[in-house]
Amino acid sequence: MNEIKNLEPQIVWKNFHALTRVPRPSGHLEKVQQFLLDWAAAHGIEAFKDKGENIVMRKPATPGMENRKKAVMQAHMDMVPQKTAESRHNFETDPIETYIDGEWVKAKGTTLGSDDGMGVAAIMAVMEDDSLEHGPLEALITADEETCMYGVNHLAPDTLTGDILL
Repeated sequence: MNEIKNLEPQIVWKNFHALTRVPRPSGHLEKVQQFLLDWAAAHGIEAFKDKGENIVMRKPATPGMENRKKAVMQAHMDMVPQKTAESRHNFETDPIETYIDGEWVKAKGTTLGSDDGMGVAAIMAVMEDDSLEHGPLEALITADEETCMYGVNHLAPDTLTGDILL
């Protein structure tokens, strides 16, 4: 359902909705990794997958802010694949079906993936918004946080160059 794309701030919810369309259970991250790399390329953002299966994005500072400290925004891409007993959802192939229930965004018969899909969506929003003034930015979107912290445990010490981790 597209209702969540109309929530505010739209840039965050648009990205969260796009993320719910991509299967991303822990241990099966190939589709979401490719989605993030393709998304970054479409927005002119430098991005790569490191040896820890993390996605790293970089965006230069806006003019006049080049001397600011570099901030690193971090979130994880995987989600817990839980569903109700009656659900036929396949987390490796099916998108999450979202809906709005009053003031809550929910998923039909499954977990929503907002931990940490909202973190990834917020990172995407910051990276794509060219109206924001900012110093140099990096994004670290880690792999398999929900199960074994694989991405963080295999992050090479020289991958990130930021001064502040958010």
